[in-house]
Amino acid sequence: MNGTHFIYLADVFCPWCYGFGPIMKKLAEEHPDIPVRVVGGNLISQPMTLAEDMAANPGLVDFWHSVEKTVGRPLTGAIEAAQEGREVRMYSPGADEILLTLNQLAPGQDLDQLLYLEDMFYLKGRDMFAPKTLEEIAAHWGITAQKLEDALDTEAALAATRRNLAEAERLLGEVGSYPSVFLARDNDIYAVSRGFVRYETASSRLADVMRDMNIEAAEHEGCSFAEDCTAGKGRKRA
Repeated sequence: MNGTHFIYLADVFCPWCYGFGPIMKKLAEEHPDIPVRVVGGNLISQPMTLAEDMAANPGLVDFWHSVEKTVGRPLTGAIEAAQEGREVRMYSPGADEILLTLNQLAPGQDLDQLLYLEDMFYLKGRDMFAPKTLEEIAAHWGITAQKLEDALDTEAALAATRRNLAEAERLLGEVGSYPSVFLARDNDIYAVSRGFVRYETASSRLADVMRDMNIEAAEHEGCSFAEDCTAGKGRKRA
């Protein structure tokens, strides 16, 4: 994507990304002339089930409850799925592949498609790789389940996923966290925020970056860089 645009680095299975979703949506709505390109993450780099994650991380539900309090959004579906022992699969590259395929089949809706998949897991506790869930996903975006199925796991889809993961790794750099927001113009990329931040912080930092880029931006009141507005970051798996 050329010209000025947002790059939003987020992982479907990152609770901080789920919490930041409405903030990113608000920033995008405040700047409708700046499109959003989503880059999926690699937080859950190996396929696993929610039950396996619970066994490896006994404090997972408590952690999610703390995230709920910080971000102000319920993680009801994921918490209930974990407590009930439901068979829910988790794999970030697989989720990225679904997202990238949706981007191709129903273009121009990158951010909304990411938020939809995040809701599918955290709000509804669904296994997005299950056939019935994929049918629901396809129907929501006005495509047939067969069209989505045919596009997934093709060499083109897998190659796009590999490129996405390589870009995500470059954007994260030595010290990075999900979610991260960047403003890009052609080949120049400016970091806006890294990790979960409140709206006031993200808006204030975006205004600073837009001024640095000589882009006119609306002024918003917000906390300064000196204030502790960063609540945390997603967990990274080896």
